[in-house]
Amino acid sequence: MSRTTDELIEELSDFLRIPSISSGDGTAEDLAAAATWVHDRIVAAGGTAELVPTEVNPLVVGELPSSTGTGPRVLLYGHYDVQTVAPLADWTTPPFEPTIRDGALYARGASDDKGNFHALLAGAAGLAAEGALPVQLTIVLDGEEEVGGHSVIDWIEQQPAGAYDAALVFDAGFVAPGHAAIEAGVRGVITGTLTVRTGERDAHSGLYGGGALNAAHVLSRLISELEPGPDGRLHESLMVGVAPASPVEEAVWATLPDPADELAIAGIAPRSPEALTDYYRRTTAMPTFDVNAITCRDAGANRTIVPCEATAAISFRLVGGQNAPAFWQAVQELLRSRAPAGADLEFSVRGMAEGAAFDPELPVIRLAREAIESATGLPCAVTRSGGAIPLVTALAQQGVPTVLSGCALPNDRIHAPDEHLRIDQYALGVQMARAILTAFGRL
Repeated sequence: MSRTTDELIEELSDFLRIPSISSGDGTAEDLAAAATWVHDRIVAAGGTAELVPTEVNPLVVGELPSSTGTGPRVLLYGHYDVQTVAPLADWTTPPFEPTIRDGALYARGASDDKGNFHALLAGAAGLAAEGALPVQLTIVLDGEEEVGGHSVIDWIEQQPAGAYDAALVFDAGFVAPGHAAIEAGVRGVITGTLTVRTGERDAHSGLYGGGALNAAHVLSRLISELEPGPDGRLHESLMVGVAPASPVEEAVWATLPDPADELAIAGIAPRSPEALTDYYRRTTAMPTFDVNAITCRDAGANRTIVPCEATAAISFRLVGGQNAPAFWQAVQELLRSRAPAGADLEFSVRGMAEGAAFDPELPVIRLAREAIESATGLPCAVTRSGGAIPLVTALAQQGVPTVLSGCALPNDRIHAPDEHLRIDQYALGVQMARAILTAFGRL
């Protein structure tokens, strides 16, 4: 028999107590414990599972058979690693002591991704317990999603062509309370640094200011070259491969939450009035550029110098259809062509991942959307994620139609102190998982 929400929340709390931090201040033992925990839950649901060693943290790979012994082959994905808890002092209650307050479960990983994935696993396990699971499930989790690991990508790329008819990932959420979503695409990402050097050493600004090339000034001008125009478009060389959004997506954008409210939740001002008008296109279906940090000596010190070096940490978000290496090359060519004589530029790439986009009219996505709306009584938007999930891109490259969804809310404070997941949202997630997997039986 399927278990109650209270029983499932108690089990989820056991999972959340494991401090499986992958981002620098966790331990291999705790990550292995989280992997073993998932392994044991799959076995308890009537499946088989193994821990697959990697160079970093183990993969959990399991199988949960169809109740009929046949059916479409579906891949479920999640990750058991979590972000660091710093700053610890900003947590109301300890991050690895799950606490229920005001109808929400507070703990690191409650939303991203332990709670989201557990709702998916609970839905599948419930169907299996009732003899009503119509699909053959492969379940895979990795322990390095939060640090950009590649183990699960390598695993996917080793699977034979045509191994899966569909994939289901719960690592996203609602666009607003009462408004579910399927994300039919993810953006790619490039992170790196740009360093400008204009001389051998810093110079006295009284003696040389006005006559010497200032590295900080050059860096500022080059940053402005990457800024989008009023229409949100980057330089034409950085728009190669960008396809128009589908009519389905265009129609959905008009039903999504007010952009000004979304920015208010994030505590940040809008870029411009035009950016509010075209918010969802810009944040999901167009490439973007951001400066993440700027370093040039110590701004807190009273130093009257002409600096000879300045560095910016920069990042780009790409959309499906764009080639990340070609994009990065175009960035370098653009900036080198705009740099003044005497300025040397150095580029360093830290991470690079392609984006992906699925046709919202794919049978897999239509079935999932109908299932969510029927099971929950809530509208379900089909949009794109502004973020990057490399596994989804790998699945797209393998030709596996993928549904990216989940039960999280925008204000769940993922990656921040007091991360939480509302219990009623978790219950909706279990409903959604059951309905989608049932619908996939008709593929």
